[in-house]
Amino acid sequence: MLDAEARMLLDLMEKAVQDGRPKLSTLPYAVGRQAVDKMSEDSEADPPQVGEVADGAFAGPGGQIRFRRYRPQGAAAGPLPTLIYYHGGGFVIGNIETHDSTCRRLANKSRCQVISIDYRLSPEHPFPAPIDDGVAAFRHIRDNAASFAADAKRLAVGGDSAGGAIAAVVCQVIRDAGEQGPAFQMLIYPATDSSKQSASRAAFAEGYFLTKELMDWFWKAYVPAGTDLADLRLSPLLAKDFKGLPPAFVLTAGYDPLRDEGRAYADRLIEAGIKTTYVNYPGTIHGFFSLTRFLSQGLKANDEAAAVLGAHFGM
Repeated sequence: MLDAEARMLLDLMEKAVQDGRPKLSTLPYAVGRQAVDKMSEDSEADPPQVGEVADGAFAGPGGQIRFRRYRPQGAAAGPLPTLIYYHGGGFVIGNIETHDSTCRRLANKSRCQVISIDYRLSPEHPFPAPIDDGVAAFRHIRDNAASFAADAKRLAVGGDSAGGAIAAVVCQVIRDAGEQGPAFQMLIYPATDSSKQSASRAAFAEGYFLTKELMDWFWKAYVPAGTDLADLRLSPLLAKDFKGLPPAFVLTAGYDPLRDEGRAYADRLIEAGIKTTYVNYPGTIHGFFSLTRFLSQGLKANDEAAAVLGAHFGM
């Protein structure tokens, strides 16, 4: 059954449309991005105080990649285990600001440092640009860990939705390149299979925030026509081998079109012998992890993800 808070939020969204607010999927990308990014910022719970916040940038494959670094309250001096976080938004919307409160909470609750990455967005920078930035960001922070006050041997990657997909792909790409990879991955309702329609994509195509219409709007911006949908950077679930990937926390939502592919990804990790914590929040919707002003389940999920991350690194 849908949680009462989620039902109320969906009803408010529907009423706004009935009162004349245009659907995101009907807007030009630049207009929609500006409107939704502000709404996303306002939909996060009030940002908690952390020990330190620092903004910066480093060179990426398509220009400067902005980042925001959060040290938790009470952290001792010196390098910390660090989560490299990629925000959600269908590879089209979202930025450092839209996930500021979430990253602050993850830092404080895990006792780990969090570095939020502002990767390039579509349609200005279509596939594989966001993936390329995600991989480049991991490599840069790993190779320059001291300048980020990060422990190079205790780096994690994570993200929600599109960001979860980036994190999963980063782990595969770095493993396949034979490089030192992440020590942990945090995948929050990740998109993992673009090659086919899952049962949950069909069941929740309408009425649960992330609709098929909206996913098509994202997809048109992100993936050029003719792209091979079995490309592992679009469909990491299709990888033949999951061995050698890092331990994982995988979270899904019960009324999310991406639920089944997230669960399937966790299953593949478990089958490969990868230590994996899988959790499904059955009564809520896609996006709840950052819709924390309205959905208390999001705050609970933030805390659970952070607890597993912190425990993995002994924090």
